Amino acid sequence: MVAPPPDGIYVPVPTFFSKPVPEGIPALDLATQAKHALHLASNGIRGLVLLGSTGEAIAVANSERKTLLAHIRQEMDKAGRKDYPIIAGTATQGIEDTITQLQISKDAGAQWGLVLAPGFFATCLTQEGLKNWYLAIANRSPLPILMFAR
Repeated sequence: MVAPPPDGIYVPVPTFFSKPVPEGIPALDLATQAKHALHLASNGIRGLVLLGSTGEAIAVANSERKTLLAHIRQEMDKAGRKDYPIIAGTATQGIEDTITQLQISKDAGAQWGLVLAPGFFATCLTQEGLKNWYLAIANRSPLPILMFAR
């Protein structure tokens, strides 16, 4: 059995974006993201839930996901918080995409994955369907997963 995250308060952290560039597409604001994460860690928050439940994760490309998670892990490590818990959310409706995001999250330094229940597949919306969904992911996930339902 895999250990759950350590006891304590975990918060969903918003993803910070810069002002849109001329093309109209905002970029991740990694400096603000790290400053906020370190502020939370220094003020009693036990762990961070990044790209989890604040809604913007569906708009973040996998390359941005890796960049954001790796940057926060690196900044935590530099601040002497090498084992500080990071939970990375997934925001997909497919098993393969979820596994991909979990692998990216692990490679970037997250220790757990937060897996969103599917919302658009009728066969998954029964108790048996949800059980099968989470088992299919858990059996292939490179990270321990936490279940998340809206």
